[in-house]
Amino acid sequence: MNTQFTGRLTLALLLIGMLLSPAANAEPKNGVLRISGDNSWVAFVNGEEVAAHNNWQQPTVSEFKLDKGFALIAIYVHDAEPGAAGRGGFLADIILDDDPEYIGTGEEGWRCDTGKPIADRKDGWEEVDFDDSKWEDELEIYEQFGAGIWGFGAAQMRQILKDPDCEAFWVWCGPNDAEDDIYFRYTVGTLPVEPQDKLATTWARIKREAR
Repeated sequence: MNTQFTGRLTLALLLIGMLLSPAANAEPKNGVLRISGDNSWVAFVNGEEVAAHNNWQQPTVSEFKLDKGFALIAIYVHDAEPGAAGRGGFLADIILDDDPEYIGTGEEGWRCDTGKPIADRKDGWEEVDFDDSKWEDELEIYEQFGAGIWGFGAAQMRQILKDPDCEAFWVWCGPNDAEDDIYFRYTVGTLPVEPQDKLATTWARIKREAR
């Protein structure tokens, strides 16, 4: 009897594991992009504009869909005070599904570039198929949300961001008193149309599979 019971229990656990495994490895379907930029920003998901604002104390919150776990986030930030007269800042996080999986500025995976104002840039930097391999992959990291020179605006920002609280860091592409027009990109997942042997693993996916 004990042998039969043990065998049935093992089979039951195996079946439960098989049923739960796809759910554990499920690709995210829904995302939320939350952004603040000092002083203004324009955001795109898969080449489509989803947000724009010019008050860093009023972050934008945009919901988006992922295609088989993939989404390309592209954001332009402009510092209105020229050169050393101002301190530019960019803060963003990406929340995937309701779990949630959290990706904030200050983590690996973000890429950045300096350049012309957005009205003068015509190279398709916001498109999915744009090659950002030559962009910087190490951002200048400043204070975490709620601290530093932007800390006085945190209370007002939290009223918009709500739950979960922001854990991201203010960042820039190089010193934030130098360049005024900055471009950022973050890739969630991999393009479904790419050959499997050429897929690039993102930091978000590494974190998800490590859990």
